Amino acid sequence: MTEHGNVEHVIVAVDGGNASAAAISWVIARSATVDLEVEVTTVVEAELYLPGGAEIDYRTFFERVLHEARERVVAAAPNLRVVDSVRTGMPAHVLIELSRESDLLVIGTGKTGIVTGILHGTLPLKIAGRAACPTVVVPSTWRATTGPVVLAWDSDESAERALVFAAAEAERLGVPLEIVHAWPVPPMGVESVGTAELVGDVIDTHRDLLAKAAEGVRAGHPGLEVTERLVSSPASVGVVEAARGASLVVTGAHGRGTIGGLFLGSVSHDILLNMPAPVAVVPGPTHRRRRGERSRHVPAEA
Repeated sequence: MTEHGNVEHVIVAVDGGNASAAAISWVIARSATVDLEVEVTTVVEAELYLPGGAEIDYRTFFERVLHEARERVVAAAPNLRVVDSVRTGMPAHVLIELSRESDLLVIGTGKTGIVTGILHGTLPLKIAGRAACPTVVVPSTWRATTGPVVLAWDSDESAERALVFAAAEAERLGVPLEIVHAWPVPPMGVESVGTAELVGDVIDTHRDLLAKAAEGVRAGHPGLEVTERLVSSPASVGVVEAARGASLVVTGAHGRGTIGGLFLGSVSHDILLNMPAPVAVVPGPTHRRRRGERSRHVPAEA
C-alpha cells in the first residue's frame, strides 16, 4: 500500500443493495474517530445479464451506484477525501489485489438488489480469507451499538495480530474488549480423555494462556476494560453467543489450508456464517504485502 502516515486508506465495495448501504454506514461511522481516505469501488465481470437474458448496461448502472454512494459519504463527512472507481474482473480476485495496497477493506453481506455480484454468496468468505489487510464484513441489518469488541482468540500465528487490532478498535470506540478462547474438548471415552486431573491440566493451561494475552493488552492499553471468557463449546459458538449486541467481532484468518476451497479457518468461517455483528478478519503473518509494506493495524513480521 502507499504510505499514508496517520491517514487510513479504506476501500469499501458496493453493488447498490442493502448490504452496500450498511457498509457505507459503517465507514461513515468510523470516520468520526479515524482520519480516513475512502475509495468506493465496485467490481463487475465483462458481461452481466438480467433474468431472462437481457444485457445490462453495467457501466451506467454501476456509475450511478458509485455516484450515490460517494455523495452519501461526502454529505455525511464533507472533510473526507473520497474517490470512486468501477473495476472489471472477477470480484474476489480484484478485491484481494486491492487489499495489498489498503489499510482496511470493507464489504457488506446479505441479500442485494438485482445484481448478485460482489456481496452475494460465498464471496465475503473468499475475500476475508485471502485479503492482505484486515477485512470488515458488515451485515445488511447493521446498526451502531455501544457493545464490546469481542475477540475470538487462539494461541496460533494469527493471534497477536488479531489481538492488536481488537484492542485498538475497542480503545477507538471507547468500549470494553472481551477475549473469548475455547479449550479443545477431547472426545468422550477413558482412552481419549484420560483422567479428570489431565482434563483439569488442559483447562488450566488454556486459562493461563488467555490470562497472559489479557495481561499484555492491559499493559499496552491501561485505560481499556478487558475481560476474559474461557469456553468449552466450539470457539465459533462461544464467540457468537458472547457477541450479541457487540460493536465488532474480531478473528484471525486462522487458515491452515483450504476448507471447501476457501482460504479461511473453520472458526472464522463459522462466525461469518452466523454474524451477530460486523466481523473483522485479520490476516496472519503468511499474507505477504507488496514491497514489504504492511497494514498499519498489525505488527510487523519478524
